[in-house]
Amino acid sequence: MRTRVLLPGLAIGVLLAVAGAHAEAPSGPPSGQAARVQAALDGWLAERTAPEEVTGIAAYVSFPSMGPGPGPGIEAFAGRTGRDPGDPPVSRDTLFAMGSTSKSFAAAILLKLEAAGLLSIEDRLERWLPQYPAWGDVSIHRLLDMTSGIPNYSETKEMSRIWAEEPDREMTEEELIALVYPTGRDDLPATTGWSYSNTNYILAGLIAAKAAGKPYPDLVREMILEPHGLHETFYDPATYPPDLVARMAHGYFANPACAGFQPPDCAESWNAPLLGHDVRGASTSWAQAAGGAIATARDVDSWMRAVFGGRVVPPQQQAEWQSLVSMRTGQPIADVSPEDPEGFALGLGKGRFPPHGDVWFYQGETLGYRTLYVWFEKTDILVTVQTNSQPAEAENRLRDAVIAIYDAVRP
Repeated sequence: MRTRVLLPGLAIGVLLAVAGAHAEAPSGPPSGQAARVQAALDGWLAERTAPEEVTGIAAYVSFPSMGPGPGPGIEAFAGRTGRDPGDPPVSRDTLFAMGSTSKSFAAAILLKLEAAGLLSIEDRLERWLPQYPAWGDVSIHRLLDMTSGIPNYSETKEMSRIWAEEPDREMTEEELIALVYPTGRDDLPATTGWSYSNTNYILAGLIAAKAAGKPYPDLVREMILEPHGLHETFYDPATYPPDLVARMAHGYFANPACAGFQPPDCAESWNAPLLGHDVRGASTSWAQAAGGAIATARDVDSWMRAVFGGRVVPPQQQAEWQSLVSMRTGQPIADVSPEDPEGFALGLGKGRFPPHGDVWFYQGETLGYRTLYVWFEKTDILVTVQTNSQPAEAENRLRDAVIAIYDAVRP
C-alpha cells in the first residue's frame, strides 16, 4: 500500500445519481456530461487493459452542492470483474479494496477522540503503547504524517513470504509490528524526513482502540461508517465473509518491482511468486488500519466529500487534519508550492496539478487493487476511480483516467 505522487472494453452504461433524496436536490448534471464520462472510462480501459492487466474500472464524480444536501454525481463503469468470460460486468454493487485511502479512517477516529478530550495527537507512544520503548518519543501526529522514522513492515522479506506462502494467515497488529521492531539483531534502519510506513497506522489503530476502550473495527463502524451513511464500505481486520468477497472484483498482482528493503539493484523481487495471482480471497489482516477497508467508488467519494467539507471533525481538528509536511523534506509547510509541489497531511495528500490547480489526492494500493480520489479545489469537483490490479510502477496510469473524466465534466 503506497501513496502515489501525481506528476505533471465493454461499456455497460452510466448512472446519474443525486445523493440524499431526502434533501432538497439540485438538478443532475447534463446528460452530455454523463456520456462523456462513460467515453472517458471506456477509452482508458481499452488502452490500459493489457499494460496494467486490468479487467474493469468504476468511477464516481461528485459536483458542488447548491443547497443543504449533497450535490449531484455521475456514476460510471466499464469492463468486467475478472478475466473469466463468465465474470459479471463491473456495476454499482462491485466492491474494490480501498487500500491506503482508508488511512483517513484512522486519522478521523484519532481526531474525534482528541475533540472528545480522550487524547492529544501530540501524545507520545510511551503514554499509549509503552511496550514499544524504542519508539516511545514518537508522537501520534508523526505517525499520521509519516515523519516517525519507523520502518515499513510491508516492505520486508517476511511479509513478502507470508503473502506468497500463507495468503490465508490471520495476522495480529502485534505480529505486523514485530516485523520491524528493533531487537538489536539485524535491525532495519530508521528513516528520516518524510518516509511512507504502514507501521505508523497499525500503531495508530492500537492507540485509538486503547484510548476509546473499544476494538478498532467497532470504532470504524460507530464513528465513520454509520454516521456518514457509508453502507457500501466494510472493514474487517481479518478475512472478509464470502458474501462480500463474492461482490469484489478479482484483484491481480502484476508489479515486478523489488521491495523497499531489497537492494536497489536486486535481481528479483521478493514478491515475484505473486505475479499473475488473483488475490481476491486472500486475508487482508496484513493491512488492517493501514488500509484494509473495501468499498464502492460511490462511498469513497461520499466519504472524502465529508472530509474536505469539514463534516467529520470540529474546526480545530480539521485544521490539524490538513496541516502539511513536505514530502521532499518532512518539514512543515503552509501549502504546496513550486519548491515543494507535494505535501502530506494526516492520511491525506496534496499536490500541484497543472493546469488544473492544486488538488487533494490519494492513491491507495493493495496487492491487486487501486483506489484513487482527486479533489479539485478550484472547481470543487471530486473524482474517484477504482480498478483491479497493481501493475508495474511505470505502467500505473490510473491518473490518466481521472484527468480524462475531469476534462469531460469541468466547467
